[in-house]
Amino acid sequence: MNRMPKRKSMFLLLVSLLVLLSACSSGGTQSAVKNEAGGNSGKKVQLQMWFWQGASFEKIIPEFNRTHPNIEIIPQIYKWEDAHKKVLTAMSAGSGAPDIAMIDISQMDQFLKYPDKFYDLNEYGAKDLSKDYLDWKWKQGSVGSKQLGFPTDIGPMVLYYRQDLFQQAGLPSEPNDVAAKIKNWDDFLAAGKTLKEKTGASILSNPYELYGAIRDQGNELYFDKDENLTMESNPQIKKALDYYKKAREMGIAGAYDQKNALQEYSAALNSGKIATYISAAWGKGHVETRAPDTKGKWRAAKIPEGTGNMGGSFLLIPKETKNAKEAYTAISWMLSPQQQLEVFKISGNFPSTPSVYGDKAFTEAGYEFWGNQKLGILFSEVAKDVKVQRKGPFYQTVEDIISDGMQAVTVDKSKDPDKEFAALIEKAKTKLKNK
Repeated sequence: MNRMPKRKSMFLLLVSLLVLLSACSSGGTQSAVKNEAGGNSGKKVQLQMWFWQGASFEKIIPEFNRTHPNIEIIPQIYKWEDAHKKVLTAMSAGSGAPDIAMIDISQMDQFLKYPDKFYDLNEYGAKDLSKDYLDWKWKQGSVGSKQLGFPTDIGPMVLYYRQDLFQQAGLPSEPNDVAAKIKNWDDFLAAGKTLKEKTGASILSNPYELYGAIRDQGNELYFDKDENLTMESNPQIKKALDYYKKAREMGIAGAYDQKNALQEYSAALNSGKIATYISAAWGKGHVETRAPDTKGKWRAAKIPEGTGNMGGSFLLIPKETKNAKEAYTAISWMLSPQQQLEVFKISGNFPSTPSVYGDKAFTEAGYEFWGNQKLGILFSEVAKDVKVQRKGPFYQTVEDIISDGMQAVTVDKSKDPDKEFAALIEKAKTKLKNK
């Protein structure tokens, strides 16, 4: 009578041990077991994603993780410059790259030089989604027939301005009136002179800000398609430098250094010493963060002589990952029109998906910091008129030399801008030879 229960218990114990051993041998943990094809036979694939502060992906990643139980995005958030350096270092070492990497447009060409280092997103269906994105933006992420970068936001430029200071100076202060009055850069300089005389405020933080805006309105930046440095023959660069000199000579711009003295610059912006800020749609958040005491005093208008594109990024999938399929699922979800709309609502990063421009978040939403102005309408209008230039793989190398050098010229009035600018070009040429 007692033998049957013992056999039964022995049988159950044996079954239990087999189940336990089976779980252990199959990696019974929360992380994925990856196969050679890049899929997984476990419960969850973990994706390392690198991006920088302000991208705001960390705000929507929890929803992705919740709705995709087999995939988990693990965000790593860095400073802008550090994010790119880390990806380059990993690529050079041949190991350590993330599953998903965010790359800014200013850095993009140096990564596109190595198309074999990244997955062609068309292999996973990206081509079928291309119609959802601005055509010029989509093309910026491609090399030949390969689509290596999936578009994130774009940076259509506008003029952010202190409405109260414009009113004090007797200048037009409503956005449409400002755009009608300041139609070209000479008008802008004249407004700067009036602002300085009537309010004491500088129209810009630095004359180099004006140089950058005018430069980005041209047909070409620093290089031609063959990677020849064309700054000396580029008429738009000459124009940008001329207006830099005029703003400097007139004394209507400050000498604040946003790159190396951010605290001092922020204090000036917050205290009303700076009356405008030429920037992209993401600049909205910049002003709100740097000048919190000026809530309600700012507005935005179209900049003179047409817009340009300042910033905007892409998500790429490095070849090192064994989870390309899951990584594509992640980026196509995060950069879908709906999610780009969500990020816009959160941070103001402007979508590259025009289908959402008719959403109420653009057409009806006012922003308290901006006097309830419906900024989405303005951004949508200028986004369609963006002029796109090729930057080239060495654009940022040259730009760092020029911007740092011209900051010294801004501060030291004894320096001759033309001579210093020419010397900086020669410095850039030398640096490029050694690359």
